Amino acid sequence: MELLLAIFLAVLTVFVAIAFYYEHPKAEIPHGFSQRRKLYIFHYVLNFGFGMAKFLEKIGITSEICVLRTLMDGIPPLKDKHLFIKDLSFEKVQVRIYQPKISTTGQRRGIVYLHGGVGQFGSIRAYERTCRYFARKSNSVVVSVGYRLAPEHPYPTQFEDCLTATIHFMRTAQDYGVDRSRIIICGDSSGATVTASVAQALVNRRDLPKLRAQILIYPFLQVVDFNLPSYQQNEGFPILLKERAFALGLKYFNKDLSVMEALLNGCHIPEDLQLKYRKWVSPDYIPDEFKTRGYKPSTTHPFSEEVYALIKPMLDPVISPLLAEDSTIAGLPEAFILTCEFDVLRDDGLLYKKRLEDHGIKVTWCHLQEGFHGTIFLAVFYYLMLKTTCYATCYAMFVEKVLKITDNNLMTNKESGSNKPKISGKVKSKTFQITLLLSRMAVVYTLLVLFLAVFVAGFILLVMGAINFDFSNSEIPPGVNQPVKLRIIHVILISRAVVGKILENIGICSQVSFVRYVQGRKTLGVDPKLFIKDLWFEKVPVRIYQPKVPSASPRRGVMFFHGGGWVFGSLETHEKLCRSIARESESVVVSVGYRLAPEHKYPAAYEDCLNATIHFMKNIERYGVDPANVIVCGDSAGGNLAAAVSQTLAGRSDLPRLRAQILIYPGLQALDFNLPSYQQNRGVPPLFQERAAFYMLQYLNGNASNLEEVLEGSHIPIDIKLNYRKWVSPDNIPQKFKVRGYKPHVVLDCTTEVYETVKRFCEPNLCPLLAEDALIQQLPESFILTCEYDVLRDDGLLYKKRLEDNGVRVTWYHLDDGFHGILNSFNSDWLSFSSGKRGLDNVVNFLKSL
Repeated sequence: MELLLAIFLAVLTVFVAIAFYYEHPKAEIPHGFSQRRKLYIFHYVLNFGFGMAKFLEKIGITSEICVLRTLMDGIPPLKDKHLFIKDLSFEKVQVRIYQPKISTTGQRRGIVYLHGGVGQFGSIRAYERTCRYFARKSNSVVVSVGYRLAPEHPYPTQFEDCLTATIHFMRTAQDYGVDRSRIIICGDSSGATVTASVAQALVNRRDLPKLRAQILIYPFLQVVDFNLPSYQQNEGFPILLKERAFALGLKYFNKDLSVMEALLNGCHIPEDLQLKYRKWVSPDYIPDEFKTRGYKPSTTHPFSEEVYALIKPMLDPVISPLLAEDSTIAGLPEAFILTCEFDVLRDDGLLYKKRLEDHGIKVTWCHLQEGFHGTIFLAVFYYLMLKTTCYATCYAMFVEKVLKITDNNLMTNKESGSNKPKISGKVKSKTFQITLLLSRMAVVYTLLVLFLAVFVAGFILLVMGAINFDFSNSEIPPGVNQPVKLRIIHVILISRAVVGKILENIGICSQVSFVRYVQGRKTLGVDPKLFIKDLWFEKVPVRIYQPKVPSASPRRGVMFFHGGGWVFGSLETHEKLCRSIARESESVVVSVGYRLAPEHKYPAAYEDCLNATIHFMKNIERYGVDPANVIVCGDSAGGNLAAAVSQTLAGRSDLPRLRAQILIYPGLQALDFNLPSYQQNRGVPPLFQERAAFYMLQYLNGNASNLEEVLEGSHIPIDIKLNYRKWVSPDNIPQKFKVRGYKPHVVLDCTTEVYETVKRFCEPNLCPLLAEDALIQQLPESFILTCEYDVLRDDGLLYKKRLEDNGVRVTWYHLDDGFHGILNSFNSDWLSFSSGKRGLDNVVNFLKSL
């Protein structure tokens, strides 16, 4: 088993890596770029991340966005001894404030930081290191804004959240020791887009202080021309390839990716708007020194009205700040713009720089000759993680320029009115350090590849270790039917649970979601003997199985409620069982897809099953069913639901009387988890004693904090236990079922606090064994199946006794070598159990006898 799992994971890793090596856009890194090979390694590792995310989405485990968000968040840093860090809400917008602990004589500057991520990725956590670095190095109060992300919260939610948080901070700045006249707004990539938009939105606000500055780090600023020199020159340069930038942008706006080619060709702008925007967005305004790397003027393509209608909202200055009117641009504060030579967005920054300078706005411009999109984010991340000197130098150089803005000490060659764009000599002198930065980064990502291999091996060992731990705690008695097969099933179930737990711990998906997904993956083909149709009964999903063979009279109808501890199970998990019952008994079977816990707590599942059954009984003639021959049936938790529905309908005069109830190893009470069967089979898979109690608590209130008290029996007051002792007691279990090591359990009292959380365990709709005799007497004929090696065995035996004591006819079938869930393995190829088939045959024979 270990070898097979190891081979599977290795093949999966190689498959994903190869597939996305060929499917993802290829990198094109100029030969003159230092550390070229190492950047290629970084690119392919990044592509592998995108590939694995896409693969996990394809197989339905989790969404691509969820995986990428988790990867971008990374590992949070440790506590910072130099900063006070606090999470707050600004007008319902989540923010994190970083305040230097060092004392200051006056008020500090304030920086509102808006993270990048195309409106879909990024978070406060992902930019934790960046914001901490800002706060420490600049001795500023930094506010990181955790705006809501798309697609859950579509545009313009991101802009609105950032604007709201900024205004709130400007109004309350003094509460955080910030000078209201020294508030700066800053962002990178799409965060810089929002930064520019917010700065423009605040231009005419007389009720607020004027922003001191705006800092735009490789900003995206327009959707007019995607054939500017930087888009052509860097279309294949990591991290932000041109095709990837388009795909992410269109996904953010929920637009069809099919319009990508039209956008690339410029078919989305009508002629009149082209003339208007040309004075702001044109290759003519890009200095010639930036056109030397293979730029070719783009050709004109026919205009598309359809594409324009789709893209028109994106021409709003909120998305394209470069298109704002001159009157708005003229009112903007001092600016710092950082651009990177090998970035498709480089020219957006250059054009905005020119617009600002043309309107007399002071601009400090920093251009990284060997920088690429994401350089700053990666630089500060690896500086803080690895403490290398070159990262510190690179990022300190950037922060130094930012501080010169806030202190009004600007470099002379970047001041307003400079016609020729100049690149700082200091930046040029540091180019070798940027080169060294890329070298170190490439080493890190090479190590990341090695770490991936180690991770796969560790993952296998972790799964195997968890399996071994739980495997060693299980007990399969010698009397169990085909114990080797049960061992294999147990290993598979534990592997599934452990993998789900790992995925939950790393934030990809919850364990419950993963297990549900795996359970429901196997689908069956068309059944030549059945009509199968999915419908809704009173907002409850159902699947109806109707025999194709003609019938001279109305058929019997079977309402089937699946098992799964109220937490798992679905229409798919019990598809094979329902088909077999419908075929073999020639009955119409209705499988009910009730809501599951812990998302939907008690009584949601019970109500769904009851409503579906009533709907079926009221509309029964549509399905060719005899109204006097309706049976409710369920296994495990479904047996509980069948019993509860049967009791509820027993007193209904407006509906036909149920013909029978079929309870397959049902769980019927939660007062005593120390009955003989619970003690004898506590470690028999697949349903351990602890898991049975856990599932009951999940169904009750989604909280298993009182699991220990429930297991030891200290959750119900003694007086209530004594009241129900006539129905729930080991004394009512036949002596032959107590020979396998049963010891009477000491009765314990409980605290009021614990009882208050579980007192609904005394409700018959949750625990049908506790119904009054007057109700039990009205129940229909019953079939109960129990298994010797099942913790729920005695629940079935106690209910059998109650029914018989009240004159209800009971057909009881006991599998001496059976275990919980065995009927689901009646026809599972090489993992089939003859006892399961024998049990199912008895269910079918009972149905035929009705």
